[in-house]
Amino acid sequence: MNKVKEFFADWSTKEKLWLAFVVIFQTVAWAINKESVFMLVMTLTSSLNLVFGAKGKVVGLYFAIINSAMYAYSCLSIPLYGEIMYNVLYSIPVSITAIVLWKKNTSNDGEVKFRTMTKRFLINTVIITCVAIVVYSQILKWMGGNFAFMDSLTTVVSVIASMLYLLRYSEQWLMWVIVNALSISMWIMVLVSGDKSAILIILMKVINLLNSSYGYFNWRKIAKKANAE
Repeated sequence: MNKVKEFFADWSTKEKLWLAFVVIFQTVAWAINKESVFMLVMTLTSSLNLVFGAKGKVVGLYFAIINSAMYAYSCLSIPLYGEIMYNVLYSIPVSITAIVLWKKNTSNDGEVKFRTMTKRFLINTVIITCVAIVVYSQILKWMGGNFAFMDSLTTVVSVIASMLYLLRYSEQWLMWVIVNALSISMWIMVLVSGDKSAILIILMKVINLLNSSYGYFNWRKIAKKANAE
């Protein structure tokens, strides 16, 4: 019990309420839609990953590993090859690596030391991302995947954002805002095509979108604190 109190010691009342809302809302949505336990665990681990990640908590990365494996499996039947490859071949290894690197870059009070990007770094990142999206969309078309450009867009931006997440740059949250917004559009297409289970994933992505916005501002605050020290 003491460890739980220590874990939430730096959380404001609003942050605790947000965490409770995310868990309760998604559980209620799952019950209403009468989906499988698999879908409940997948949606909860996705949001808990980002909620804890926005607070700079390493535990969020463990939820990320679980969610990546489950999300990739759920994409098999569509198929969204870009999402599958990203989660299995990239997201899981990056999350494991991030656990090690984050633990090596924490302050005495256990808070991860985050950083902000230089203007040159930001511009180069945007250029690389745009080129990669075009190239990867062509590969996905050749493979016969559905929604090739949208799949490439969400996958490439996710890859770049994950790398920035690994390197502790606060700007990565802005990329996750884009990823989640695009993912919502993509899963709405899946829903329209007849897959009703997409409803829970859409709700998950909406919550993740809101949390990503908060994560950006919180990481910048922590980065400024680290620079001042």
